[in-house]
Amino acid sequence: FLTATGVGERMTRRLFRPFLGSVFLERDLTTSARFFRFVYHLFGEGRPCLPALGIQQIPEQIAAGLPAGSVRRNCPVAAVTDSGVTLANGERVGAKAVVIATEGPAAVRLSGGAIPEVGSNGTATLYYAADVAPRAEPILMLDGDGSGPVSAAAVLSEVSREYAPAGKHLIAASVVGLPSDDDAGLDGRVRGQLAGWFGAAVNGWRLLRVYRIQHALPSQPVGALEPWHRPVKLRDGLFVCGDHRDNASIDGAMTSGRRAAEAVAAG
Repeated sequence: FLTATGVGERMTRRLFRPFLGSVFLERDLTTSARFFRFVYHLFGEGRPCLPALGIQQIPEQIAAGLPAGSVRRNCPVAAVTDSGVTLANGERVGAKAVVIATEGPAAVRLSGGAIPEVGSNGTATLYYAADVAPRAEPILMLDGDGSGPVSAAAVLSEVSREYAPAGKHLIAASVVGLPSDDDAGLDGRVRGQLAGWFGAAVNGWRLLRVYRIQHALPSQPVGALEPWHRPVKLRDGLFVCGDHRDNASIDGAMTSGRRAAEAVAAG
């Protein structure tokens, strides 16, 4: 699609591959061009941003409007029916309707295969604390050379000071896919790459955490978004939502959640 619209190889390699690779979590750009057009339109129409207190504020705000005690955490579900769920500890929780709101592979398993198999794109993100910000700008820095493993990096404390430890700056380095090396090995490769960007000061950064997310996004190859909205009602009493029902984004996850809620309300 990029070639057909006149985008040159150099711009694809230095801009679109690292940038979209970080958005789609795959650097081969095999994601459906339909989703690319959707994402590109959003970036053109709006302004990328982060919640000042972190992305966790989105579910916290949703949960805040629910009755006290209605949210239970750290309770893995072993089985689902249209009249309730069975927890891993054997407890049975009855319900008038059940909505499976999980990543795609878990939704396939809990629904008993009622939805098709869903592939996943994974990612790893490393967070560092630094005394001095390597770039005093709220910008996304891309691996235009394709040297890897970092596809993109940002100084999150330049977006919101609430993100960083007291007196420090917070740097996030994103890796597309799930690296096979352990955290120490991955940290070494990431620092080696970022030292080429920012100099020897990178060696003084303190590694705070490495997050590896296997099912970060559903994969969306050609045809995956036909139709754009997949069914959220599986049968009477059983529903499903998630970005794998719409598109691989927060927008898709929340849109499918609204569709599932409307379907539950409709009976």
